[in-house]
Amino acid sequence: MIKLLCICDPSLYTSPQQDVPTTYIHFAQHPQIQLFHAPAEWVNDPQQVLAVQVPQSLTYPEFLQLDTLPQSTYSLAEFDLVFCRRLKPFPPGYLDILGQWSRQTQFLNHPIRKQEQMQPDFLSKIAGPYIPHTLVTSEVEQAQSFFQQHQMIVAKRANSCGGRGVFKIWQDANQFWVDNSLTGTHGFPTFQSVMGYLQGNVSEPLQFVRYLQKVTAGDKRVVVVNGEIYGAYLRRSRTGYWVNNVSVDGDCTLAEIMPEEQEAIANTVGAYSERGLHTLGYDFLLDDDGTWKISEINVGNIGGFARLQALTGEPICDRLTDWMLEYARTPKFSEL
Repeated sequence: MIKLLCICDPSLYTSPQQDVPTTYIHFAQHPQIQLFHAPAEWVNDPQQVLAVQVPQSLTYPEFLQLDTLPQSTYSLAEFDLVFCRRLKPFPPGYLDILGQWSRQTQFLNHPIRKQEQMQPDFLSKIAGPYIPHTLVTSEVEQAQSFFQQHQMIVAKRANSCGGRGVFKIWQDANQFWVDNSLTGTHGFPTFQSVMGYLQGNVSEPLQFVRYLQKVTAGDKRVVVVNGEIYGAYLRRSRTGYWVNNVSVDGDCTLAEIMPEEQEAIANTVGAYSERGLHTLGYDFLLDDDGTWKISEINVGNIGGFARLQALTGEPICDRLTDWMLEYARTPKFSEL
């Protein structure tokens, strides 16, 4: 029996078929797991945590009400594993507190290394040969030069998910245009004003990527745990929109994993494993030459376990849980 603490915000999951409620229910019913829950807002003490014990007979309506159950204070050493399912953007200080927790308990994905992975230039360093042409900068002149080279680009913010921090940029009729799935399309007179819009009050660098003309072919998610590929599915916009996230209007179908994707995973996954980042969501987009290129390697709230299980009919959640039980027996408190 292990004690598992999961961190998430139930109100953000509006369907029982979504990955987090499905895996919560699976963990709650598992005979070798004692499940505890805490929302991100309760992550505020470096030595202990306010949490609720999850009932074994958890249902989806009960999942939505977890934050209202009786709370108790626990020391971090009481837990064998912590599984973070909090969606980005992460609250200020959240990963710093989790980093202090990591000295006392075991994480599926090490929070200090997660902070490193969130740096805009990390993907380029680890997966440079397998990604489209990319520039990381906060400088207007550099970004504008990159735009002039490619004529249509995508800008990405680090602390975001679900397409919310991804912006398509192009120029038409002496006007710069920026499109985002959440805020819509806006016009700007200069590229400098585009940068001001993208950066807001934050001066950290943005990731700029050459726009892939075949992006409407879909966004392929490959789920990887401890270096093992669990499977892949394709998210594709029903309306042909350039963002294929399920949170926008994407449908999901099973997908084949191509040799170039297997090569990209094999040659990058070690850099994540050695940093204590074990549950990964590789996202691939179709490049103009017909090859699949890495667009992201996610280590935050990795979705896909329940989706793969539903699409394949295979016990994907059991496979994940078996690995978690084995991982919980490994030596703890690695400083990495």
